[in-house]
Amino acid sequence: MPSVKAPRIRARTYTVYYGYGPLQGIDQYDLAILEPAGWRSADVAQLKTRGTKVLAYVGAMEAAPHIVEKLRLQSRDLLRVEGRPWLREEFGTYVVDPRSALWKHHLLEQLTALSHAGWDGIFLDSLGDVEDPLVSQDTGWLLSATADLVRMGRSVFPDKLVVMNNGLWLLLPLVASYLDGVCWEGTLSEEELKAPWAQMTLDSLLQYSNSLGLMPMLLSLVEPGATSDRQLDYLRQLARRFGFLHYAAPFDYAQGIRTVDGDIVRGR
Repeated sequence: MPSVKAPRIRARTYTVYYGYGPLQGIDQYDLAILEPAGWRSADVAQLKTRGTKVLAYVGAMEAAPHIVEKLRLQSRDLLRVEGRPWLREEFGTYVVDPRSALWKHHLLEQLTALSHAGWDGIFLDSLGDVEDPLVSQDTGWLLSATADLVRMGRSVFPDKLVVMNNGLWLLLPLVASYLDGVCWEGTLSEEELKAPWAQMTLDSLLQYSNSLGLMPMLLSLVEPGATSDRQLDYLRQLARRFGFLHYAAPFDYAQGIRTVDGDIVRGR
């Protein structure tokens, strides 16, 4: 019988914060996923001295309009849906074609700068876009090209932590060996997680954890309210049952955090 692999990420708690730092309470966590643009290098270094590992947020396949303009990305550099560049209106970002030479050059420069700045690893976001039904007709080449971006991240951070957000069903099998952790971000309500498809996803993540040492991380938004305690308890028990990490943000990630003790701290 195959032995269970030790987890690649040695942490018991983690948080996600995309606002400006420093922020009281983050140093309570073993691992913090932060937006590097919101932090001075001295504040990141101080956080690390307190024992918190820091991962830099990287939007690996989405670009805000000002980034599109700055990099002079053309229509050919963006994924297209029904003949038009794919704009994620809820985020105000364009989805980039992972084959774009301009984008890959930009991403490599960004990753290299983060590595030199002393970050403990990266959190690759937006790669799950390739699993969206809107681009299902291009799944074949999209998955392969997106996997190359993950391999790029690992090549820049060979001995540090690489975590991917979402992309759990089609992309993960291609890139699991390059990752230390994978995050399932979503509603993750008690009702949703008891559905058969969600149970299958949890079982699949557990298999990756056991066979590769990949650390699954559950990430959800649980706003303060009448049912928040019940939802927080459910997520906590579920994570303990499977041996996963979990974090429940009290509101938008840029607005603040929920501390280890359950207090809510607003950002600046």
